Amino acid sequence: MSREAVGSDAPGPLEGLRVVDLSAVFAAPYMCGILSDFGAEVIKIEPPSKLDQTRGGGFGRYLRNEPGDDGWNWSGTFHSLNRGKRSLVLDLKQEAGRSVLRRLVDMADILVENFTPRVMRGWGMTHADLVTSNPGLIMLSNTGYGASGPWSGFKAQGTSLESTMGLTAYSGYPGEKPRKVGQSYPDFLAAWTGLYAILAALEERHDSGEGQWIDLAMYQLGPAVIPEALIAAQAGAEQLTCEGNAEADTLLSDVYACRGDDAWVAVAVEDDAARLRVAGIVRGHLSDDDPGLAELGRGLAAWAMTRTPDEAAETLQSHGVAASAVAAVRDLLLDGQFRHREFFDWVDVRGETLPLPGTPFVWTGSSTVMSRARAPLFGEDNETVLSSLGMPAAEIETLRRDAVVVDAPLGVQPPRPLDLDALVQAGVYREIAADVTDVLDKVRPHGDEE
Repeated sequence: MSREAVGSDAPGPLEGLRVVDLSAVFAAPYMCGILSDFGAEVIKIEPPSKLDQTRGGGFGRYLRNEPGDDGWNWSGTFHSLNRGKRSLVLDLKQEAGRSVLRRLVDMADILVENFTPRVMRGWGMTHADLVTSNPGLIMLSNTGYGASGPWSGFKAQGTSLESTMGLTAYSGYPGEKPRKVGQSYPDFLAAWTGLYAILAALEERHDSGEGQWIDLAMYQLGPAVIPEALIAAQAGAEQLTCEGNAEADTLLSDVYACRGDDAWVAVAVEDDAARLRVAGIVRGHLSDDDPGLAELGRGLAAWAMTRTPDEAAETLQSHGVAASAVAAVRDLLLDGQFRHREFFDWVDVRGETLPLPGTPFVWTGSSTVMSRARAPLFGEDNETVLSSLGMPAAEIETLRRDAVVVDAPLGVQPPRPLDLDALVQAGVYREIAADVTDVLDKVRPHGDEE
């Protein structure tokens, strides 16, 4: 089956670099997926009997909800985060597996891992250990709280990180308990931060010839996203509170229900001039010619209910008022601006050309930046990667015999389709789109590649 994306054979700016990816879930895998977009060869190391959580379970949803006997290969989340990589399944609990990993790292430019600090120390594979045989190695360790200090041994995930970084103190609604911002928000802050640290390390290595260790503590990203609160605390000013949908430095901002099922428009009234313009637009729903903000909000809510989100947003925008329809995924795929800028990359997955979120910039250099291919099937590249180490067939066969290398998960039950209706009723999903095939047919650039 083809793994390629349209145009993926063009070299990227990181062509020739090899990345070993020991990470799982969101932050570091996405970081390495983007390195693949830039043309690096990324080898994802996976354990035989513990699937990356985005291959299934709580973070993975199976394509078309049809997992078959190998649903761990068809999670949309996994394909988004791990696009373009190779998969080598290696049992690192065995010394033979760690020996293969060391050989691979000796031939690598970059190593990325997100274990708690004790793991690499226990294996004798800290950066200080590894640079003895590969002085130019750049290693990034992505942990919740860093490799030093009293919290260094703590495990972490998005919910706890948002709290320890201070974010949830400002992200809820007035008078209510703190709330998460969204799904794994700190992970994606870490992904972009780690990516530019790696690129900076490559630039330094170009000059010095030496690699370095990047010790990325995710919770330290928090102060960067709550600057107003930090400045207020330093200045002795009134502390910020949870304001829900109210945007700072606006007279009125909220999301308003529109005509349709679960349809919304976001509006921000920035100043008094904008207040008067909105009052003119919604005049028929006001009881006062010079409404206060509460009255204006009620009138705006009544007016919005008579229009679709796009109609409401376009009318407000045409009068110089900041407004936007609240977009569902379907809307993003159909969005004219995204399509004009060719944001989505299209790759072959199970014989169907499907979209992956691309990079948020247009690259105009002589090289190409894009999703190179779908994510790898479990162990799909075992033979290719091991052969690249100069490993003879007999040695590879021994590794397979001892289950150091495997081609299918060990002890993992075949996945089952999800009860989508129950998940909608529980509020996990908003809806199950019935028109996904029609939407994809409208936006697919070259049609299906069977």
